[in-house]
Amino acid sequence: MAVPSMRAGGAQDNGLPVAPVSSLCLNGKNNGTWGMTAESANETSAVRAITWRILPLLFAGYFTAYIDRVNVGFAALTMNQDLGLSAEQYGLAAGLFFVGYVAFSIPSNLILAKLGGRTWLPIIMACWGSASLLNAFVVDAHTFYGLRFILGLGEAGLYPGLLYIMAQWFPGKYRVRMLTLLILSTPFSIVVGSLISQPILLLDGAMGMKGWQWLFILQALPTIALALVFWLTLPDSPAEARWLKPADKKWLTETLAGELAQRESVQKFSVRGALTSPIIWACAVAGLGINAAAYGLILFLPQMINALGVSKVMTPLVNAIPFAVASVVMVAWGFHSDRKMERNWHAAIPAFIAAIALISCAILTNPIAIMVALTLGVTGVFCYVSVFWAVPSAMLTGSAAAAGLALINAVANIGSFAGPYYVGWVRDVTGHYALGIMALGLGPLLASIVAASLRSARKFEQA
Repeated sequence: MAVPSMRAGGAQDNGLPVAPVSSLCLNGKNNGTWGMTAESANETSAVRAITWRILPLLFAGYFTAYIDRVNVGFAALTMNQDLGLSAEQYGLAAGLFFVGYVAFSIPSNLILAKLGGRTWLPIIMACWGSASLLNAFVVDAHTFYGLRFILGLGEAGLYPGLLYIMAQWFPGKYRVRMLTLLILSTPFSIVVGSLISQPILLLDGAMGMKGWQWLFILQALPTIALALVFWLTLPDSPAEARWLKPADKKWLTETLAGELAQRESVQKFSVRGALTSPIIWACAVAGLGINAAAYGLILFLPQMINALGVSKVMTPLVNAIPFAVASVVMVAWGFHSDRKMERNWHAAIPAFIAAIALISCAILTNPIAIMVALTLGVTGVFCYVSVFWAVPSAMLTGSAAAAGLALINAVANIGSFAGPYYVGWVRDVTGHYALGIMALGLGPLLASIVAASLRSARKFEQA
């Protein structure tokens, strides 16, 4: 089927920010990133300002969200026994997060488009931060179920909301590298979460609380504080940014308005058009498969590693290895994708590698070989995701972008529910994880097939 090539070009709304933030130092002749030339002093000054004022906020928001989302995997090492949770109950609770997430994703993003990021993002951050903190006081499976659902409601609008805000601030050619820097916060947060979770779990018994209770409390507080930072520092649009020089502000607003007009001259999607587009639904189905594998791994990987014979004390540290590898490889892969100006094979190939690696876990018996396969699986998934959002971001604008990106995210996160639940169910039935991991490999396989069949929306990207 002919769908959009994932090729980058011109001033487009897609892509892969792969240069580290430090390489985004711009000067009058060259912006320091892959030889791209700054068109004016105002461009240089404006891009430098929004890079250091806006991108760190977006990165921090997604970083804290992922910490709050996946810390349950480390808590489960001792929490499940304390609360009497079976693997299936834990998988259901982990997955209920995504029921709330899917249910509220589109409404949350439409509210964001109406109220603005400065108002709406702090509200949802305070909501999910509070829900994450209250996880420390669950007493049984049912209270755990309820709080995981509320946590999903709170986080539902964040990621598509951050993509929407990025489109409001960064011109197309710069948005390419900023997107991968944002996505990089995911494996980075898991690496950091792995490293800090281990010493927090050692607080077991302090002030009469379990280590897993301290984990939820101490990792939720930064999110609540960050909500206030967002409210105080994030302007709703470049026109309201007091820290932009008048000439820089004029250049930025005119550039963004010009790009918007060019893309909408090709086709301006309505909200309904975005929600019924076959291309958007193809991206959503691919996302469902990749997310099933991603969250099945993220939420169960600590327990899988522990089952390989690693001690509970060392498990968080070993858990950091696949995500550290993924952080490095996805940046290099994104650089290659941008250099070649190609998207669909750069999504399909790592997804296929992830599929083969995970399926192979059904026949592997050596713990080191299994760990290598899991690392390849995690790395392939994140390399896919770093390319994935190029196509819909190039197509959609305004409220249609808010709705379309939220739809993809919502459908994809049905997989985020199904993956962990299935792994937990298989673990309870069979007593091991091998068949569950093998089934997770089918998700990236589906994503690779969809990505390989996509032809690019050149008419949007070359507008």
